[in-house]
Amino acid sequence: MHTPDSSNNYRQFPDNRQLGHIPGIDGWPWLGRTIAVVRDLYAVSKEHVQRFGPVSRIGLMGQTGLLVTGADLYQRIFQDSEQLFSCEKGYEQQLGAFYPRGLLLKDFDEHRAQRRLMQGAFKSAALQRYLEMMQPVIDTQVKAWGTHKHFVFYPAIKQLLLDIGTRCFLGIDNLGPESQRINDLFLDLNSGMISLMRIEAPFGSYGRAKRARRELESWFDSMIQQRRADPASGDDMLSHLCREVDEEGRPYSTQMIVDHIIFLLFAAHDTSTSALTHLAMYLGRAPDLQQRLRDEALFLGQAPLKHEDLARMPFAEHCFNESLRLHPPVPMMVRRTVRDCEMAGLQVPAHTVLYLPSMMNQRDPQWWTDPENFDPDRFAAPRSEHRRHPMCFNPFGSGAHKCIGMHFAMMMVKVFLHRFVLDWQFSTAPGYAPRLEWVPLPKPADGVPLRLRATSDIGADVEKP
Repeated sequence: MHTPDSSNNYRQFPDNRQLGHIPGIDGWPWLGRTIAVVRDLYAVSKEHVQRFGPVSRIGLMGQTGLLVTGADLYQRIFQDSEQLFSCEKGYEQQLGAFYPRGLLLKDFDEHRAQRRLMQGAFKSAALQRYLEMMQPVIDTQVKAWGTHKHFVFYPAIKQLLLDIGTRCFLGIDNLGPESQRINDLFLDLNSGMISLMRIEAPFGSYGRAKRARRELESWFDSMIQQRRADPASGDDMLSHLCREVDEEGRPYSTQMIVDHIIFLLFAAHDTSTSALTHLAMYLGRAPDLQQRLRDEALFLGQAPLKHEDLARMPFAEHCFNESLRLHPPVPMMVRRTVRDCEMAGLQVPAHTVLYLPSMMNQRDPQWWTDPENFDPDRFAAPRSEHRRHPMCFNPFGSGAHKCIGMHFAMMMVKVFLHRFVLDWQFSTAPGYAPRLEWVPLPKPADGVPLRLRATSDIGADVEKP
């Protein structure tokens, strides 16, 4: 086994495939266990843990790597005090094919430097601006949902969160017809990540994804040129990035800003869309939980929320966390070893891909009571089950690569839930139990059809008590 002799040498090596000494299942040639994972990642992960333990060999889409579970192992991997685990090389073949050079695809010193560039856009003052920006968008669109004859939650929330992202990150109040086009481009990008034929042809999802990426780059490139012509024009994230300079006083390259803003838009709206769609599924069949959310919202009243109001919405936070626990929007994170190491008593060679299905820890009965059940109160004191181990709940990742936008996401979800439950009582069909999709991002396959009924029609008091 080869150990790199410098901090950057690991980038030059192909994935290690010599893992025959570790028990597991390779699956079909090239495909590996891809089809089974696409159908039900959770079932495949449970099978591996039951048969082989916390570390096992698995083949996925031309890669052979290790499926790793267990809170203690995740604490070592994500905290990475040894600088032993590469995000960049882990995500390179899948996420990196369509979101190259994004913040998640940077390692060590380079990651720290670029994260500093982004941090100013997520500080408290910036978050308060975003809070003001997003509320009119949410109010307008959520009120209009009642005009849909057959309302399906997923496409509606996806469009709403994209519009919030373009308002807060790009400073655009209304994309108009372009909004649907941008939405479609991100759908094409995400579909490309699970394409089995990885050849850029005029047909097929991989070719569409590559063309979508180029169209997005061109769109953002022209927008950046406009912002730099008037650098003091906006208080949105893109304007902030256009004004930033490096340690030597030089502006960041257009390509760097394009890469970061595309990845941030993807992370900000697609992952929250996944979590909220699952939450709508649970709340739509649990009117008691929905009413508790409404009572919390009634206490705050109809007026636009202030930043200090967000701390007064603990049940909304617990509901969102429980959706994230059961259905993490990134159901499997990835790393690659930089050097030889040992895991669970097994020798793991350098350059070995590690697949990390976080829902296994988040449904582990060692940490969670009745872990398959939707129970937001498990996050409330005195239970606080998420505190039983530092890594039993990590939907936003952990360590150096912990999601930089996690506070933005929580703020956006609370503001949305406040408006949604004040305006609407909603329900799913009796006995509703949809098939769940795992890729490209998890969601109920039918998008969660909801019956909406205006709270004003059922005598709900929507005035502040």
